[in-house]
Amino acid sequence: MKLMGRSMKKILLGVLCTASLSVADGFDQGAKNGLRYGPNLSVGIMGNTPIVWGQWLPQLVGDAHYTWLEPIGDLNYGSNLENNPTYLRMDFSIDASPFYCGYLAGLGFRPFKTNPQFEVNFTYESYLYMMSNLEMVTADVQGEGRIAETWNADYVVDNVWMDDSGDWDYVQMFDMSVSLEYAFTGRSVVGVSLHYILSDIITDFDGKSYDYKRNIPVFSRDFLVEFNTYGRFIFNKNWACVFESVYYRTGYLRHGSTVEKESLGYGLVKAGPHFSWKDGLHNVTFELGAWKRYRDRFYDGSLAQEFLVQLEYQGYFSLPTHRNLAE
Repeated sequence: MKLMGRSMKKILLGVLCTASLSVADGFDQGAKNGLRYGPNLSVGIMGNTPIVWGQWLPQLVGDAHYTWLEPIGDLNYGSNLENNPTYLRMDFSIDASPFYCGYLAGLGFRPFKTNPQFEVNFTYESYLYMMSNLEMVTADVQGEGRIAETWNADYVVDNVWMDDSGDWDYVQMFDMSVSLEYAFTGRSVVGVSLHYILSDIITDFDGKSYDYKRNIPVFSRDFLVEFNTYGRFIFNKNWACVFESVYYRTGYLRHGSTVEKESLGYGLVKAGPHFSWKDGLHNVTFELGAWKRYRDRFYDGSLAQEFLVQLEYQGYFSLPTHRNLAE
């Protein structure tokens, strides 16, 4: 019966994550079309899954996002952003996934009308793990488990949503980031960003936990460094090609001669077509990608498990303040 229950959970999670591929959350390149000065309200859903199940935990998350862009200069509320916009940015979002739900609130500032442009952001994230916080092995200690055994989808799916394994826990994160973005003629862009994230998870599991949003084991109090590159190359009014890469690295903890936590990390690369319509209010992105851990001894899966497929949708509401919207 226990094996049957685990099988049903895997099937359920697979259905949830695969069903999300019918519609899915646009990563922020959709905002290049959809955002306008003043109030913006969007909804989205994102799902990804490995081509072969194993070490990667499939992701599914939906959100409702409110953004206010306060222009620096003329008060042109409702207008599309120009090539090199300057603004004060305020964000609030509600997120939900099979493993967590919560909100984020942030402030950003893009002050210089130059190319490339510089932006600084601060985001506070607050989440509740829903019967999904698990004790994770975070140090490669012989005889006491290996990271590769627990940092995989099968381990997580076999143990979440169970009274004797998963737990309800509170999570808060503080994300400080800077970005540099270059705009080409025709509104194509490339950019890089660097994030420093402080993570605080309430857990009784000797400090060991998991960040489901970023798909990596963490300590209850930890820091993450995140480095992103991205780009969006426009073909015409509706079609563009997008790419993005991200590299995560967690903190390291040693107590005397004992390593309590290894520094963990992995890189992820994705690329694919982006389609938008109705003056950028609707955005769909389909991407193929691959990921790899930076230490081979933390991985015991196959090469096929390192390839991903992701589909995202992001839709902006047409607000009364918006101007020049397609009929």
